[in-house]
Amino acid sequence: MAGMQGLGRVMDIVHDASGNMFSLKNASAVSFVVKGSGAASLAVVAAKTYGGSTTNWTTANGFGQTSFFYQNTSTNGTAGWTKQTATWTTNSVALGGTSGYTSVITIYTSQFADQFDYIQVTGTNTTTCVAFLHDLTVQRDPVNLAILGA
Repeated sequence: MAGMQGLGRVMDIVHDASGNMFSLKNASAVSFVVKGSGAASLAVVAAKTYGGSTTNWTTANGFGQTSFFYQNTSTNGTAGWTKQTATWTTNSVALGGTSGYTSVITIYTSQFADQFDYIQVTGTNTTTCVAFLHDLTVQRDPVNLAILGA
């Protein structure tokens, strides 16, 4: 059986997600894949429009905070994933670990406060932060995917 193209059908990607705002209008969730260069964390903010004023990702502001993430001690597939408890301080989530650990945390669009469509994370002690938008609400040929950072 032949496989199917994943990009545009089930996912879209923002490779350099740290510090860059993008839209989740056409996805049900985003998973951030983070490689730490120390004890990594992500500061999360949201906006109603691209480049608009940001609001901290806190429960007091109407946002849901994911209670767990997955962590792997290797980056080459030689170790298994472990479920970790997410520790939030205001709008920042600690991903723990040490240099070289990979962490994945998922934020669902159902966790967005009303009228917010854009998210931005800024990594601390991260060497890589890739956003995988998944469970796309509309499937498109990759060349016809919406530009996320606009």
